[in-house]
Amino acid sequence: MEKPVCYSHIGKRPNHEDNFLINGLYLTSDEQKKMSDNCCCFVTDDTRSKVHLFAISDGMGGHNAGEVASRICVEKLAETGKVLQSCSYIKEVVAYLQSSVAEINAIVCEKSRNHGELKGMGATLVLFVICGADYAILNIGDSRAYHFNNDALIQITKDHTEGQRMLDLGLLTRKELSGFPARKNLNRYIGYGQNGYVLQADEYYPILDNGVMLLCSDGISDYLPDSRISEILHSANNLESAGKQLINEAVASHNADNATVMLIPLRSFLYNKKRGC
Repeated sequence: MEKPVCYSHIGKRPNHEDNFLINGLYLTSDEQKKMSDNCCCFVTDDTRSKVHLFAISDGMGGHNAGEVASRICVEKLAETGKVLQSCSYIKEVVAYLQSSVAEINAIVCEKSRNHGELKGMGATLVLFVICGADYAILNIGDSRAYHFNNDALIQITKDHTEGQRMLDLGLLTRKELSGFPARKNLNRYIGYGQNGYVLQADEYYPILDNGVMLLCSDGISDYLPDSRISEILHSANNLESAGKQLINEAVASHNADNATVMLIPLRSFLYNKKRGC
């Protein structure tokens, strides 16, 4: 049976600001700094815990600041493990994760204000959690969650960008969007807010029976159209080869961004349906 897998690549950038959480595993500070043109791969075989947590965080900011913000995200989420395992329902899990998101945002904002080298840092966050037979996705920014099944790739999350806002308001068409200079500007992200502001993620509760959940940073979705992502997932022999091909094609461009993709086979967790969360 296939296992969840995550690939992360520095692309053509000088430092690696992406990070991820795959059942408790993430890039440490030293690992982020040592990233070169090589790709790292993490695979987990833990499918028997009560609650499973997967996340990708794409950092932004000045030199090294983005990687600090994304690492804070995954470190703090990793610390939620014990509490999450005691939860009984998906809404209870999500409520605790929302409180963690607010806490993470406060920490990132405080460090950004009080440490000059970290001024202006921030991060996106997309999170997928499994609790028995139930699933939830939390999202802030423009990292994404997709579901792939029966050759169909469906984007679940909606980007928090000015481009998406223009689309929602009907002020731009998708054809016109590529010419909109501010299309990638984020209007919600970790590190945004003023005193008294409580950041919350968008929540999604997809009904899923099978297939693969795909989480990715915009280093994947900005460089590969959905049709190509679907083709790769359809033709690959397994998730490891699919993840490697997605990364290789995304970073082939001369201006490639940091890129991270995580593939989670839902079949591996189907046994949980028999016992609840």
